[in-house]
Amino acid sequence: MKKMSFIDHLEELRIRTLKSIVIILFFSIISYYFSDLIIQFLVQPIKNKLINLQVLKITSIFLIKIGVSIIAGILFSFPFVLYQMLNFLLPAFEKKITNFKIIVLSTLCLSLFILGLFFGYKLLIPLSISFFNSLSLNLEFIDLNYTLENYLVYLIWILIISSMIFQIPAIMVFLIKVGILSREFLSRKRSYVIVFIFIIAALLSPPDPISQILIVIPLYILFELSLFLTKFIK
Repeated sequence: MKKMSFIDHLEELRIRTLKSIVIILFFSIISYYFSDLIIQFLVQPIKNKLINLQVLKITSIFLIKIGVSIIAGILFSFPFVLYQMLNFLLPAFEKKITNFKIIVLSTLCLSLFILGLFFGYKLLIPLSISFFNSLSLNLEFIDLNYTLENYLVYLIWILIISSMIFQIPAIMVFLIKVGILSREFLSRKRSYVIVFIFIIAALLSPPDPISQILIVIPLYILFELSLFLTKFIK
């Protein structure tokens, strides 16, 4: 691989950053055209006869569409941005990571990213909303009126956390590949990992055992999947 100077690295970083910004803007513009459909999809988990979604300002809908479009643009451009980022890191590890392995790692990250979004949308959001709504069941004088902005911020935050957690296998594979961690070390620390997973589940789920177990199981499967994948790394 050709040796690059510090200035060359800065120039490459600038070019890859500009490419990423352009592709994000491109997908954001397209997402704005479909923003109504995206918002309708995002509010599905909260649809309930007892819940009313409101906007409190004249400009709220416009700003919501802009925000949703930018978030969607970032999500849709994630594979391209991820590839640019990993490819920029390639020279730092010389022969340890080839272009083919960059593509494989990018594909793994993308697959886990999509799984994380699905996990958050189908499990974490419904469970948490059901729990928070249940707190007001015995308070008949309270109406469940949520602002659309507040709900979307909450939903997007949960989806970001969920998708990042699902990157654990890819991060572990990468750290082991570059020699920062070892499979033996992770195997010995399995009990600590389990405790950490239960802590994460307690933070993300309502305070009931069933909800926590529903989150612990896939997270632990992710960890074991990570250990399995690292068996094939020299």
